[in-house]
Amino acid sequence: MDYEYTVKFYFDESREEEYKIKANIGQETFTEEISNGFNEKSWYSFTETENYKTILISTKDAYKVVVKQDILTFD
Repeated sequence: MDYEYTVKFYFDESREEEYKIKANIGQETFTEEISNGFNEKSWYSFTETENYKTILISTKDAYKVVVKQDILTFD
């Protein structure tokens, strides 16, 4: 099953960036992967799903990351 997440990165100077990312893992695992990526590397990369571009985030510049799972409902 695929999930879509909205991930918002907060940087100094009131700058923030928001991306949509699809993954086949649940939110707890997804959030843990991001946390581990930020703690272990100076850059975090992912492919965002709206434009299929690879994004590089400097983990030293971001001070907060918020992950929101978008839930799709069907009738």
